[in-house]
Amino acid sequence: MTVLTPATAASAQPPSDAPAVRLTGVGKSFGGAAAVSDVDLTIAQNEFFSILGPSGCGKTTLMRMITGFETPTTGTVELGGRDATGLPPHRRDLNMLFQSYALFPHLTVAENVGFELRVRKLVPRSEIPRVVEEALALVRLEGFGKRTISQLSGGQKQRIALARALVSRPSLILLDEPLGALDQKLRLEMQLELKRLQREVGVTFIYVTHDQEEALTMSDRIAVMNGGRVLQVDTPEAIYDRPAVRFVAGFIGTSSILSGTVAARGAHRVLEVPGIGTLPLPANDLPAGSTAHLSLRPEDLRVEHVRAEQAGAPAGDGRFALEAVLQQAVYLGHGLRYHCTLADGTTVQIEQTGRDGRAVTLSPGDTVRIAWRPEDGRVLPD
Repeated sequence: MTVLTPATAASAQPPSDAPAVRLTGVGKSFGGAAAVSDVDLTIAQNEFFSILGPSGCGKTTLMRMITGFETPTTGTVELGGRDATGLPPHRRDLNMLFQSYALFPHLTVAENVGFELRVRKLVPRSEIPRVVEEALALVRLEGFGKRTISQLSGGQKQRIALARALVSRPSLILLDEPLGALDQKLRLEMQLELKRLQREVGVTFIYVTHDQEEALTMSDRIAVMNGGRVLQVDTPEAIYDRPAVRFVAGFIGTSSILSGTVAARGAHRVLEVPGIGTLPLPANDLPAGSTAHLSLRPEDLRVEHVRAEQAGAPAGDGRFALEAVLQQAVYLGHGLRYHCTLADGTTVQIEQTGRDGRAVTLSPGDTVRIAWRPEDGRVLPD
């Protein structure tokens, strides 16, 4: 394992018990319009933390307040246990990685990687070649130091940009959509590479993205943002399996969402959905009469032909079933994804993989049954 030497550290490391980043009541307004509102976040040292959300949700503005390129309108920013709210970027122990790489085309690879070391005089000049080579070895580009930037592929440029961000051993690296310029295969490779590097070097990564797969693949925890607010912070598994609100259920992965009114049926709660009927709900404590949403993931659903004797009958195996009309079947290679329409016009997606998925022969226009176990649904408050 290649480890950059302590001599390359830009500044003293934060106290071991202090979080890498703590945001308290952070907000930012532009011309009276709130871009970020009342954000509280605590990010641990050595954590791979992603800020995920659609374009315009405020994630880039939040990142710029952490880096110091924007000053919060309200709230405080702490880095390593120290108040950094008013500090300029060059006095914060962090680096950034951009989608555009931001490499100097007139400098060699080694000169790009060692640029900060020379300008800020972080190590003796005689030590720079050794430290640069250590950084290149870390990103698996040993021997590339004399090459020009024009001689590199897109993936190699991204690795060089990463080596440059790591070479001074900052406490924190912020990555702003860094894989957006790469093709699909390279993106998948770099996802694994970034996670490996983050673990090996032991630095905090804050990864800003709109790509759900990237966030789910790499992160220890994810903050989902929309409308300038953080809606949920949790592990990738919890974000996907236990979304806290409707937006998170719809934004992370694929969900079919049915909305209605909660009603009591003995000790259980059901959802009365106009145009569809009464649907079972997983265990919940929502009050009767409240509006709620039932989220169903494609992989938790099963689709099958409707035979005459099955009409209106339970699905069996403890499953609940609804009749629908198949609109389209999409071949995925590993299985099929079915797009079906319920009686009220709601579109539901079902994914069946492996032999079970390919064994079902359905055609557009067929009447089908969509079945699921009630406990596999996610019930969400309005």
